[in-house]
Amino acid sequence: MRLPRPSFLKFTLAVLISAGVLLALFIGVNTWVNPLWVSKAPWSDDSFAEYRPIYRYQRTGKAGIAEAKPWKVGFFGSSRIDIAFDPALPQWQGTPAVNLAVSAGTLPETAPILDYTLKRAPLETAIVGIDIGDLLGGNSPYKTTGFMESPFNPDGNKLEQTLRYYAGISTFESAVQTIINKRKNELPEYTPLGHRLRHQETVDVAKVIQRDAISHALRVIRRRKANPPAEPNKWKADFLQEILDDTKEHKCRLVLVIPPSHATYLGVFFQQGDPDPTFSKDRFAMAKMVAASNAAHPEAPPATIWDFNDFHALNAENVPMDNSKMHWWLDGTHARKALGDVMLARIMGWPVEAAAADYGFELTEANAAARSEALRAGYEKFQKEQPDLWKWMEQGILKYQDTAAKSTAKDEAAPGF
Repeated sequence: MRLPRPSFLKFTLAVLISAGVLLALFIGVNTWVNPLWVSKAPWSDDSFAEYRPIYRYQRTGKAGIAEAKPWKVGFFGSSRIDIAFDPALPQWQGTPAVNLAVSAGTLPETAPILDYTLKRAPLETAIVGIDIGDLLGGNSPYKTTGFMESPFNPDGNKLEQTLRYYAGISTFESAVQTIINKRKNELPEYTPLGHRLRHQETVDVAKVIQRDAISHALRVIRRRKANPPAEPNKWKADFLQEILDDTKEHKCRLVLVIPPSHATYLGVFFQQGDPDPTFSKDRFAMAKMVAASNAAHPEAPPATIWDFNDFHALNAENVPMDNSKMHWWLDGTHARKALGDVMLARIMGWPVEAAAADYGFELTEANAAARSEALRAGYEKFQKEQPDLWKWMEQGILKYQDTAAKSTAKDEAAPGF
């Protein structure tokens, strides 16, 4: 047999040494910076915490944050919770709180994220947002959000994940960005407590609400008219039951939250004749499951439902027609931290200003029907008392009806809310 030439052996050895040096560099930098919170080592530098850019890898980053401290209060759900709920409020009085909600989060993600956290942190209170429409809808983008590749996925490949976190190029890129952020003292979207606090402003709020929120409502209504909602989706209901069972098992207080949308978004469902514009079936199904869970587990803290999705004055803030910002709202479906602070105050029983004293509704199986009637009355009041805003909503409907009618298959597969 002919032996390899010495030159070839030297080349191969050089390649192997270079690869080893590069791998060592990646592992060293990734563990030193720990940019996504999942490559921690004894020598990791926590001074990078404020600068870690987890926006592109929310699920992975928040899984790392979930293990970072012994949290006692946790927020879960979609971007409505991700943006609005602040775990750093002084009212927590030192209680370790964390925001583990994720963009486009639906029940198939929320349940395992909560389960993951309960197994690693002594949670005493879990505040879980469920977007109205999620329970009765069969859609979820969880396979394309980064959930499958994150530690939150109970069926994920742990070896592959570990290699990627400690030696991966994406982690290394995030580490380099973290170093740059710190050097320039530029803070990223997320805080070390998982709160998406920064870089959320839009240039033209009125245009964004019409283009994104109102057109989205039109797409959802068309889908619901084609397949009128009747019963909870079995797949989604199982995840809600998992949330109820897990919190009961851990003796953790559960607060389910129906996050708000702006009145001009909600109004489209009434104006366009949605099959169930008050989402009464969603509310009743949720309340029924909570009541059954509480009755079955009297030894555990009772779960409650706080419903903020209505035509309250705080949800019907005037939309500026210039480039100025709204006080309570970022756009038609995402409340600012300011409104999130009010929601948390109402949930936790903290003092609020007089204008917010009646904000939110404690939904139960007994009052679900009354809630539906109140929503209808709220729409009538909105139409009569804010005619300019209502007419502007109608203009948006006319403007984007064709756009919504031509939505792609991808749009149709998106989560309803």
